[in-house]
Amino acid sequence: EVVADCILASIAQQSRKSEERIIVMKVSTLSLRSAMLISALNRSFAVSSTMRTGLLTSTAALFTQMPSALAFSILPSRASNLSYKTRMSSSATDTEQSSDQVDQQITPDEETNSLLHTVMVQRNRQSAAFREGTPLIFGGSVASTFTEHCEENSDISNTKSIPMGALVAVVVSRDAPPKGKGKGGSYRGKKRSSGSSDKKEVVAAIPHHSFSFDGEEKNHRDAINQSQMIGYGVFNPESMYRVRILCHDTMHPGLTKEIKSIRKQLSRGKALSDGRDNDEMILKLILERKITDAIYTRLAMQLPSADITDTYRLINGEGDGLSGLAVDILGGSTAIVMSSAAWCEIHKDTILSVLEKSLKEHPSYVDTDIAIVWRNTPSRLKQDGYEDFTNSSDEDDKEEIEVVARESSVKYLTYPYSDGQKTGFYCDQRENRLMVAELCKDKRVLDLCCYNGGFALNAMIRGSATSAVGVDSSQDAVDSATANAELNGLAEKDVSFVKDDIAAFMKSAMEAQDEYDVIVLDPPKLAPSLALLDKATRKYHALNRDAMNLIDKSKGGLLLTCSCSAAMTQKDGGQSFLAMVNGAALSAKRRVTLLRVNGAAPCHTQAPASFPAGHYLTAALFHVGPADM
Repeated sequence: EVVADCILASIAQQSRKSEERIIVMKVSTLSLRSAMLISALNRSFAVSSTMRTGLLTSTAALFTQMPSALAFSILPSRASNLSYKTRMSSSATDTEQSSDQVDQQITPDEETNSLLHTVMVQRNRQSAAFREGTPLIFGGSVASTFTEHCEENSDISNTKSIPMGALVAVVVSRDAPPKGKGKGGSYRGKKRSSGSSDKKEVVAAIPHHSFSFDGEEKNHRDAINQSQMIGYGVFNPESMYRVRILCHDTMHPGLTKEIKSIRKQLSRGKALSDGRDNDEMILKLILERKITDAIYTRLAMQLPSADITDTYRLINGEGDGLSGLAVDILGGSTAIVMSSAAWCEIHKDTILSVLEKSLKEHPSYVDTDIAIVWRNTPSRLKQDGYEDFTNSSDEDDKEEIEVVARESSVKYLTYPYSDGQKTGFYCDQRENRLMVAELCKDKRVLDLCCYNGGFALNAMIRGSATSAVGVDSSQDAVDSATANAELNGLAEKDVSFVKDDIAAFMKSAMEAQDEYDVIVLDPPKLAPSLALLDKATRKYHALNRDAMNLIDKSKGGLLLTCSCSAAMTQKDGGQSFLAMVNGAALSAKRRVTLLRVNGAAPCHTQAPASFPAGHYLTAALFHVGPADM
């Protein structure tokens, strides 16, 4: 960034000339540093009013095309229309003869493209958390909202509120909160019912102010300008999450500066987009940066890794700064997008466009066309106030398409176009499957709620277990696990899968006096909300008690017990789940020793500022002692 600034300082001198000029930068050594420098120059040019370049090239394309020179077009500072040109050539001398010249005219768009929205939150302890990276702003934290009309003679009376999905600047007033209103300020209302996350939060009406950039009401603009910047996000008047922040000023100061510059141009009556609205252009900028960050984060984890793991989570919502959006890569060939927020559905085309471009530039997929499948979660979308959604009706003819996913050298058949559970594969248990497999040599393994057989298959293939049995109540899951065993060349006598209710299976196994050395208990979400936590705790207790009774009574064994219910995982800092297991051990009259507690695989990233809100999975490994001790 510093080197880019120095180069731009020199180029800026040329922009004072009266004619358009071409600046040629010779790339003498092509390396990751030079690619990063070009990327920094791209970002700086994107927000300049006198210097323009097209997107020079992607980092991945740089190493493929090997250009030796790059040309920048400099506009005179008095230029009124913001046209730009860019050329790439194999040498500096033929830059002017290059046929790859691109001309674009940037002209003002429709009136709907000339609105700037701002959300002002109250100054309190919670607003400090927003500045430090918390991505979700509840309705009770919002003090007021603003819409600035950036075209002359605009009718401001038509704008009564900020529409769903609109991009907003988030600021905090520098004024101290009123005294006597409590820590949460005066806008937070009461919930309709306690203990249920499915009910919307009811808050007092939030004042909205519309004003024109050339109007006499300058107090609103002054209030905004004198406030402290938090960042930029997407607004939803129907959701308990009034704003999902996608770009924090403290965490992405460079990106915030670019967005601020674009909005500043618009506030002066100049639209910068090329036929798109400004929200789309800014959102595209944010998505490009966040997805690139996510890619480099996974590359640091060695994901993907050749012939070992080609299936992983690429984007994990708040963990990657894109609340409500998740993307899984299956088999190194298919990307499954999971949308659970209104803004994702509203900006679906932009998300797909940026994701497709980013995957093409991914260094691991240079020669691969990644298919993208869009999925959504209707219950989450309804909770977010969005009901105008469909789930890919044009993909019915692709339901039987198979994708072989590889994780830790174990192969799985997946069907990304079918209506399978979630994205078709659970990547979150990858590390836990490996951990258990390392402890299964010459052991008898029972995999309860086996889904596609992940723990059982790893125990046999990676851990050299003597035998493994998987149990699931879904026939589809049993068929899938059986097919996966065949795909990996496992004999039916060594690993088998049974369709049964796990409680009934364990009861029958106890009556038959069957015993196991290692048991994995990974039930589905039993506590989707706090209201159901007590009932779920009793169910967890019974399942763990019965599982312990199936552990070898003479030598003892291992129990990996899991909960994917955030309500259970987060209660009392995680102690509630462990206390439940201890209670189950007392009921089973077995002594347990806690060996370790894990969460989701690291590709399921989490935001430190909002932890433990994204912490949903607990996988606790216990040693269950002999029954006669």
